[in-house]
This record gives sequence, structure tokens and C-alpha cells, in this order.
Amino acid sequence: FLLLFCYSAAATMTSSTTSVNGSVSLKDWGYPGYLTVSEDAVLQSFREEVSKRDEAFKQTIFSFGFDEEEPYALCRWLRARKYDLPAVISMVEGAVAMRAGPSQHNFYPDPQKALGVEPSVYISQYPQLYCGHCKDGFPLFISKPGVLNVQGISCISTIEGILRYHWYAMIHEFGDRLRSQKKKDPN
Repeated sequence: FLLLFCYSAAATMTSSTTSVNGSVSLKDWGYPGYLTVSEDAVLQSFREEVSKRDEAFKQTIFSFGFDEEEPYALCRWLRARKYDLPAVISMVEGAVAMRAGPSQHNFYPDPQKALGVEPSVYISQYPQLYCGHCKDGFPLFISKPGVLNVQGISCISTIEGILRYHWYAMIHEFGDRLRSQKKKDPN
């Protein structure tokens, strides 16, 4: 199981990224610079909706920090629901509710305290890690759920501990990797 997290600079549509019939490649679909007229209209509506909302809503949108450019943060959420604005708003509202408890604990900045065990022990039972960056410069996350040792994990942590650890990994570890890469290559 391989996930690539994208964090790229604005791009403009070129013939190398469009197909013969003029449609956008899957790699570029839903990103700023590659939006259809209707997708752009949804982006503008979502931007307006976000500006009306409280700080918790905005922090959920910009979950990796405000270093992420606004169009990319907004489009990340819009792509997740194929630019269906009511579905996106509902998803963000659900995420706000989910983040409420962990945010009171700063999303568990100490992974060992979050898990109750040294993270390397957890990773030995459920291999998942960031492994540098892909050729486009994005953080590369590799997870191997097929080799998850359920008995091993149940001996070293709890469901709550694992959830706390994943909050740490998403907000702190991934966010730090994005910010670090942006400092190295602001484009």
C-alpha cells in the first residue's frame, strides 16, 4: 500500500499534461491551474464559505499549517468529494468535531506518550513510515497493512493509543515534512 502526498506549487495547463481530447490528466485533476469552469466556481464558493466560518473550521482546512497555499488546501478538500460543495462542507464539519478532543492535547506531540510505547516497537508490528520524497519532491509514505501483527499491537498499545499516535503522525510528522520541504524548495 503506497500513498503519495502531493504538495506542489501552482501550475498552468500545458499540452504535456492534457490528453489528446483536451481533458486534464489524472495527476493534475482538481489542482489549481487545472480546474474546469464549474470546479473553479465551487472553489470560489468554498473559499467564501470558509471565510464565514469560525477558527476551528479554518484550522481543519489548513490542518498542515498556514504555509500551505490557500487554493491547494481548499482543493485538497474539494477533490476528496469530487467538488460536491455540500458534501465537502459536511465532511469538514465532521472533521472539526473529530479534531476537537485531540486539538485540546495539541494533537499529541510526543509519539511515545501517545502510544504508550517507543514508536519503533509499534512500527515493528505495523510497518508504516515516511521514506524520503518521491521524484516530484512530495513526502512519500509507505504503509504495509498486509503485515500488521494484530496480536503484537494489542500487547503494546490500545486503540486509543494508536489513534493518538496517528494524530501525531498526521499533524506533527507529516506537517513538519511539508514545511521542511517547502523551505528547501519554495516552488
